[in-house]
Amino acid sequence: MSGAQSKVRIALFGESDNGKSHFGAQLLERIEAEKCEIKLRVAAADVSAFDEVRRRIGAGLLAEHTPSGVYRDVIMPVVDAGGRAMDLTWPDYAGEQVRQLIDGRAMKQEWLDRTQAADGWILIVRPSLAKGDDDIFSKPLAHVVRVPEGEEKKPKRSIQARLVELLQMLLHARGLHARGPVPPLVVLLSCWDELHLPETAKPGDLLNQQLPLLASFVRSKWGARASVLGLSALGVELDKEQVNDAFIDRGPENSGFVVEADGCSKPDLTIPLVRLANMSGI
Repeated sequence: MSGAQSKVRIALFGESDNGKSHFGAQLLERIEAEKCEIKLRVAAADVSAFDEVRRRIGAGLLAEHTPSGVYRDVIMPVVDAGGRAMDLTWPDYAGEQVRQLIDGRAMKQEWLDRTQAADGWILIVRPSLAKGDDDIFSKPLAHVVRVPEGEEKKPKRSIQARLVELLQMLLHARGLHARGPVPPLVVLLSCWDELHLPETAKPGDLLNQQLPLLASFVRSKWGARASVLGLSALGVELDKEQVNDAFIDRGPENSGFVVEADGCSKPDLTIPLVRLANMSGI
């Protein structure tokens, strides 16, 4: 679509502590430094949502979580390597809102609007948080819920069960508004560096092994319109108090990588976005 301007609206979903803010801030660093396939057409109107995160990262420190009441969009006017102009809409919000959405089984209007208008969905999942996360879907009920006789305890849902429930809610919300097929999906396995996997490890294999319920649901609903990628937004684990001088010397714009489906790592953090735009036909 060379020469024609389109808007690529990305709906990013993920619970707390999955790296959404770091990904957004590092994505902006890459775009501004022109170290990725996507480049800015003109200066973004307002990127203040990521100011504090970028300040912390630039100082070699891990950023704080997004405040719980925040929900806002950062719009980036960009162009890809093929000359395709896009207005990339990137959401910024606290992960607690996703947990509340799942627990309350109710979607606020801004979430409904975002879900229905999106051209592509990103589900960001931190595999290390799901490790050993047993529930009634992965083990017999008797092994999951052990309580003294006479007491009652509600069995918990694992992270992958919660994410499947989230996707079901999003699919339902999308169905309330006739916009054609369900948008393509990228499952982004975040904080890849902390997993210490072999260089040949493939994101799809990891999803099948550690979150088989989620993997099966994605295959059944999206098929070829889904892609599983790995992400390390920072490339290393940063601390909230201990400065990482090596990270500062290297520079945030030179840190982080995406793991493709074949296991190859690439420094271009915009790969998931380009993949969604390509799959959506924009």
